[in-house]
Amino acid sequence: MKAASGKAMWITWHEMKKAITSPVIVVLLVLFIVFNGFQIFSQSFLRDELKIVNDITSSYGNAITEAGLLEMQGDIDGDAEQLGAQQDAEMYLEEMTYEKYEQVNPAGQKAIDRLSLNYTYYALGMDLEARYKAIDMEELRKDLFDAVPMEGRLAEFMGGQFTKWENRYKEIVETEEYKEWFFAGHYRMHSELFRSLVKNIAVQSILLVVLITALIANYEVEQRTQFTIYATKKGRTLIWHKLKACLNVSLLAFVLLAGCSLGLFFIVYDYSSVWSTAVSSGLNWEYKLPYITWWPLMVWQYLILVLLVELFAVLLVAILAFTVSLYIRNSYFTWVICLSMLIALFLLPSFLNAFPMLQFIASLNLSLLLMNPHMYFTGGTTFTMIQYFELWTILLWLIISLISSGWSIRRFYKRDVA
Repeated sequence: MKAASGKAMWITWHEMKKAITSPVIVVLLVLFIVFNGFQIFSQSFLRDELKIVNDITSSYGNAITEAGLLEMQGDIDGDAEQLGAQQDAEMYLEEMTYEKYEQVNPAGQKAIDRLSLNYTYYALGMDLEARYKAIDMEELRKDLFDAVPMEGRLAEFMGGQFTKWENRYKEIVETEEYKEWFFAGHYRMHSELFRSLVKNIAVQSILLVVLITALIANYEVEQRTQFTIYATKKGRTLIWHKLKACLNVSLLAFVLLAGCSLGLFFIVYDYSSVWSTAVSSGLNWEYKLPYITWWPLMVWQYLILVLLVELFAVLLVAILAFTVSLYIRNSYFTWVICLSMLIALFLLPSFLNAFPMLQFIASLNLSLLLMNPHMYFTGGTTFTMIQYFELWTILLWLIISLISSGWSIRRFYKRDVA
């Protein structure tokens, strides 16, 4: 039994080596990591300003409280007084002109910049409650039904989803979950991490995974050794080792790409003080609305869940690409066809505006899931922001991928290997 298991593992490893040792795969992986690193460092001029949040949380705690803001105000006014202010910090900063700033020595300019940053966060904290409670959920409900003319069961379902999301908003307000320090919204750090970097990782992983899968699945055909290999004792059962190898190398590629890219990101940007901050923090307000998540999620929890969702989606794409490979028998044609299908899936819902039910069903697709990591587990006014959207999409495509791969492998056992 152990000998058979060891031999099976050796065969799978041999299949994996075909992709791992491929110069194309290795070069692409390195280029993607370098590209992500370049993008991260190109925005790193903001990192010194972002560090102010660490000082704020260490001095006043992670929660935004009246007592903390009052203490913060006293400290800010004290800092302004040390800079020679005859009034409070607000008036001092309002009267600070460019000419006055230029007359101050470099050390003084740094102190003024720090005072300005502290005051910005103080002002955001003071205004947060009024701003957050001013969100008009009824207006958002109206926007939902104005955007898509729904009726029947779909209208009832989406109305129920919105009611749950509204109740979640009320829960956040009651528990004051939104009153936690985070990077100011105008820095858009949530988007920088998830909408930019993690989405890049997802797209790059797909490019790699489809090529890896096509290369392993079609290796014998492209080397013209299929008549020799598939005529052996192991014969066509080799296809199962190929599928395992595709999934293993896809997992490895994703882990390497995500690990290196995220490692560089967190070397540049210090998240040490905000890991336990709720993603639904009112300061994490980048666009029209803050991120109102379906469940209380801290930043570290959100990151892990996002990576797990992306990983499952990438592995599902690997299975689907394996299915296509058994029909196409050419690595690069398979790569082009799979990417074209994913692009078509991404665009499909936009062509179904006149058919809301079909648009809703079409929205449960892997491409939309992969391209929107910044909106995972977050409610809103679109079909992709329903509760459990990520779970339903993965389950649906798991069923599709298992059925299609099972059918194609069964066909592979019966067809001519030529």
